[in-house]
Amino acid sequence: MFNFISDLILGPCIRKIESSKKSIYLTFDDGPNAFCTPKVLDLLIKHNAKASFFVIGNKIEGNLLLMNRIQNEGHSIGNHSIDHDTNVHFKGKAALKKWIDHGEAIIQKHTDSPSIGFRPPVGIRTPVLKQIMKLHNEKPIMWQHRFFDTVLTFTEASWKRKIHKICSGDIIVLHDTHKKTDVFLSNLDKFIAQLIEYGFQLRAIPNINIIEN
Repeated sequence: MFNFISDLILGPCIRKIESSKKSIYLTFDDGPNAFCTPKVLDLLIKHNAKASFFVIGNKIEGNLLLMNRIQNEGHSIGNHSIDHDTNVHFKGKAALKKWIDHGEAIIQKHTDSPSIGFRPPVGIRTPVLKQIMKLHNEKPIMWQHRFFDTVLTFTEASWKRKIHKICSGDIIVLHDTHKKTDVFLSNLDKFIAQLIEYGFQLRAIPNINIIEN
């Protein structure tokens, strides 16, 4: 009910993707970076899993090899703004649009293709963002499940509490920004393994906005 009401006010968004296959869409926000992103990519290779990376524009040019690796290994790339500065929501429609478009332009410059879509940092949606998404003929890509792993430790207990609620098509958000990677990667490894044991395929989000339009 909460999602229904918020979508009426703030516009439609994408939280899951219907598929004929038993699929899960694991996503990582706020990268790329040299200290965590490569280790996440290594783990995805280990499990033959695909994911989606919502990247910050200002982090791209210092991590071009990582961007190439994400793309070449079959993962998808989403736009997570130019700098993750959520104060831009208070600066008016033109500033908000530029914030989104600048991030998208850098992605396209270095990947030669559009992103799969925009995910607002911290998941903030506003009526003004709704206007911009309508102008772009897009829906923001949100999530069905989150673990708040930027402020809480991603533990075995935390993912075990949620895993039985995960359904085919659900989008899950985590972050590839952990500087102390051991605990995060250990539990991500076990989480992915358990999803696969339950019969899920871990897939990259396609450009759903193009598909739907």
